Parts: sequence; C-alpha cells; structure tokens
Amino acid sequence: MNQQKLVVYGVVAAFVLIVAWLSLYTVRQQEQAMIVALGKVVRLVDEPGLHVKMPFYHQVVYFDKRVLNNESPSEEVQTLDKERVLVDSYTRWQILDAGTFYRNVRSIPVALQRLDMIVNSNVREAVARVSLAELVTSKRYEVMHEIQMESAHEAEQMGIKIVDVRLKRTDLPKENSEAVFRRMRAERQKEASKLRAEGEEEAQKVRAEAERERTVLLAEAQRDSRKLQGEGEGEAIRITGAAFNKDPQFYKLTRSLDAYKEAFGGSNTLMVIDAGTDFMNTMVKP
Repeated sequence: MNQQKLVVYGVVAAFVLIVAWLSLYTVRQQEQAMIVALGKVVRLVDEPGLHVKMPFYHQVVYFDKRVLNNESPSEEVQTLDKERVLVDSYTRWQILDAGTFYRNVRSIPVALQRLDMIVNSNVREAVARVSLAELVTSKRYEVMHEIQMESAHEAEQMGIKIVDVRLKRTDLPKENSEAVFRRMRAERQKEASKLRAEGEEEAQKVRAEAERERTVLLAEAQRDSRKLQGEGEGEAIRITGAAFNKDPQFYKLTRSLDAYKEAFGGSNTLMVIDAGTDFMNTMVKP
C-alpha cells in the first residue's frame, strides 16, 4: 500500500514538474517573445528574463530584435539612357512590430523573400530615372536614399523597419561593357574638345579686348604728347620772342654762336669761308 502511494506521489510530482517546466520560458537580451494561442497573438514580451505562460495552450514564438542584414541577389536593370547594369544591394532591417510581423509574414525566411521583392522593385524604378554616369557618380547617394524611403514605406506594413539600403556594386554586363566604355570615352573627349574650343574663343576675346585697350591708350598717349609738345614749343617761341624784343643784339649773337657750334663742332672737315660773308660777321668784326 505504501509502495502504491509512493508511485502515485512520484507520478504527481513528475506531472507537476513537467507542468512547471512547460509554464516557464526565458527571453534573452537580443530577443522579443510573443505568446500565441490557437494561431492568435495573446501578448508580446520584450523584457529579458524568466516568464510564465499557460502550459499546453500557449506557444512562445521568438524574434530577433537586433538590426539584421540581407543581401539581395544581383539583378540586371536599365538606366535612363538605356544602359543595362548589374546591381547588388544589401538591406539593414529590424522587426519593429512583432505582432504585425507574425500576422503578415510569420517567419524570417518569408520576410527575406518579401524584402528582396520590395527592394529590387524600388531599385529598378530608381535606377530607371537616372543615367549611367549619374548612377556611378553624382546621384548615387540620392538613388540609395530614394530606394530606402520607398522600401521603408512598404515594409512598414509588415511590421519591419528599414534602417538602410545600399548599392554594393554597379557593373556593366560583360557583353556590352567595352562598347559602353568606348562611348563614354568618346563623349568625354567631345566634351573636352568643346571646353577647349570655348576656352580658346574666350581667350581670343580677351586678347582682342586687350589689344583694343592698348590701341586706345597709345592713341591717347600720343595725343597728349603732341599736345604737350605743342604747348612747349609755343611757350619756347613766346619766351624767345620776348627775349628778342628785349635785346635784339644779344639774341642775334646767341643765334650766331649756335650756328657756329652746329657748323664747326665735332667735325674734322676743312671749310674755306670768305670772312666778308654775313655768316662770319660776328666772329671777325670787333
């Protein structure tokens, strides 16, 4: 009898332990838990630690609450200038609303498939609005921001937050990469030639303007020089005339001496001049 009681007590104790074990669950720091009953969400548990649930009835579903990474497969898309490029993208995302996520997506693998569809669709639309040159240079970050904003709006309906979307690689398909590079080089050379021609035209304008200003300045300088020369000669004539009127004999003597200096100064030529000429009067007359 006592042995039967021990068996019963043992069974009861084991049942209690099993029930207790099934009633407890642990939420780790990087997780969030959701209690589900008959496919419906009962409550969300975000606090880490040990928690209690109803055994056999409640089911615990765990979701990672960290920021996760997803790399989308390469996809061939077309730019605004009809160039086909291979684009690789990766997405950083996070489960923001576990209840909405569970009701609409259920699992991480399904979520990744949905994210690939959303992001790739927005990549195609964004790339189609820019040229190849803009995609790899000036508008690359603008394109990525546009993809992120559009994808975030769609992913929000699944309880997902899009943290970031980046284009890892933008390559040309092998079959047309060389042709595109040749065309791009030709376009750059054409643009460079145009810039050089515009620069030469501008330089010619500058040189012509400088030459015009030089001509004007020289003409003005010559005009001013002639004016000053005329004024100087007039003043000299005035002074000379005043001196002649004041002392005609002295003026005549001065002119004669200047003539002698001009005739005899610095010359080895022998000159025979009649002393009776007017030219020699000043020299021979007492």
